[in-house]
Amino acid sequence: MTTDQSRPAAPVFRDAKSVQRGSLPAEISMAPVVSGAPFAREDVLLDEAGAFFAVWACDAGVYPRVKDKRGSFMYLLEGAGTIVDDDGTTHELTPDSVLILPFGWSGHWNITQTVRKVYVHTTPVPPFRPGIQPATFVSAPALARGDQVIFDGPDGRCATATIAPGVHEPVNYSAARFTHVLAGEASVTDANGLALELTAGAAIGFPAGWSGNWEVRTPLRTFDVFSTPVLSGSDP
Repeated sequence: MTTDQSRPAAPVFRDAKSVQRGSLPAEISMAPVVSGAPFAREDVLLDEAGAFFAVWACDAGVYPRVKDKRGSFMYLLEGAGTIVDDDGTTHELTPDSVLILPFGWSGHWNITQTVRKVYVHTTPVPPFRPGIQPATFVSAPALARGDQVIFDGPDGRCATATIAPGVHEPVNYSAARFTHVLAGEASVTDANGLALELTAGAAIGFPAGWSGNWEVRTPLRTFDVFSTPVLSGSDP
């Protein structure tokens, strides 16, 4: 007989309204702060050893950062500002852009208008890339041009993908997967029978060990982060 301990972990989920406008109950210190808001707020979807998945928002301010423990993968929902690498390279943050701050990055945020994002922290695995790492940034127009692998390294893999209509099964994830739906409609059903509806704007996280199927009704475009170790098995 199957026990609770042997069942695959259930996915975590927020619908589009919750992601875009829902409350963010956790208060997060932004120290060190050069200027601006001392706290950000977030709604945590998943917190496990290899990955952390949340919706986050922070008001205007300047915030130095050093990525010496984890990598960060972000999809910007709203707001404006710049991210500045240690060497002075600047990226303009706008809605529907993607920002990756890998393990080894240093620089600062300059938020000029409240930023809201879906983001994933991952724990990197060796071999690490030597030296200070640059940010990886994809602007909204560049992201809209088509599917692409945005980052693939010791922090994990980040990509956009289009999934064709149909039933995709079985799907088995040996590592965690985090998905923000950009367009389309689908449902996912896990091995325990839990069914979740995916529409544009929703966010879903599949813990390591998840298994189930995807039923895609209209072409589904997704922003995905796969934590380390990388995904194995079927990938819709």
